[in-house]
Amino acid sequence: MNKFHTAIPPIQALWLVAGAATVLGVAWLLTRTLREIMAPAARPPRPEAGDLLVYGVVQDEHGQWHVIRHGHAPQPVDWTNPPRELLGHGFRAE
Repeated sequence: MNKFHTAIPPIQALWLVAGAATVLGVAWLLTRTLREIMAPAARPPRPEAGDLLVYGVVQDEHGQWHVIRHGHAPQPVDWTNPPRELLGHGFRAE
């Protein structure tokens, strides 16, 4: 006996919406799972640790700026005339 056709219209509509939501939810879960599985294959390989360029710019307690590069001592930078873009962002012309 088919109970769907004998149910009242709001219950029939609820079954249709629930069925569609279930199908969409399963499709979303499958898509997300496949994307997570395939993501490592799509990423470019990371460079070796010796190939990484690591540097930074720091200011000492006297206001002197230094460039720090991987494997080198800090080198002072003469910024008596800094670029205009940096003025007002913690940099000032001497």
